[in-house]
Amino acid sequence: MPPTVLLLDIDGTLVDNTQQHIAAWDEAFQQLGKPLNRETLRRNIGKGGDLFVKAVAGEEWDREHGDRARDRHGQAYKSRLGQVKPVAGVSEFLQALRQLKLRPVLASSSNPDEVKANLAVIDERPEHFVIIDKDDIKTSKPAPDVFAVALERCGVPAAQAAAAGDTRWDGEAAGKIGVTFYGVLTGAGTDGELRQAGAAEVFTGLDTLLAFLRRR
Repeated sequence: MPPTVLLLDIDGTLVDNTQQHIAAWDEAFQQLGKPLNRETLRRNIGKGGDLFVKAVAGEEWDREHGDRARDRHGQAYKSRLGQVKPVAGVSEFLQALRQLKLRPVLASSSNPDEVKANLAVIDERPEHFVIIDKDDIKTSKPAPDVFAVALERCGVPAAQAAAAGDTRWDGEAAGKIGVTFYGVLTGAGTDGELRQAGAAEVFTGLDTLLAFLRRR
């Protein structure tokens, strides 16, 4: 049975902001005297800040400096919003989903202000979607909370939904609750990482994902 709900990551999936997030984290860690390899940062993009800092800098450093790092990342990302662009074809993609009667639901580990700012980048309004964000969950991806809450709010079982995202953390979160995951190479994740995380298919962009969904 084709899905009736598509759970969508935002950062790196609908909004082309991976490099801005990497640069913002790099700036935050540099300011706090903890320079880190950018590849380490890239591999962990897609986790919420609650898990990201711990993953790249360790639990002890997170306990002492994590809140400051998250705050500085938020400020540094906000200063780069002018560089952020929509992922190619996003407007056509979202419009086509509605025509296909496939409900788009935004499931993000970002805070509400970042979600709102990112939606402005793609000329969309929050009221156009069911949105799950950081304030709705206990633990960010790769925990399944964000997708589980989304399914509950939509009143559909996992078998009637699919998820699309650009990182392995999206795939791991979806897999933990039995939601089919489609990877897109629009953000931080590589083809190998997405497949390792259980992607049923990996697509080069939103246009090829849409073509696939139209055939379902």
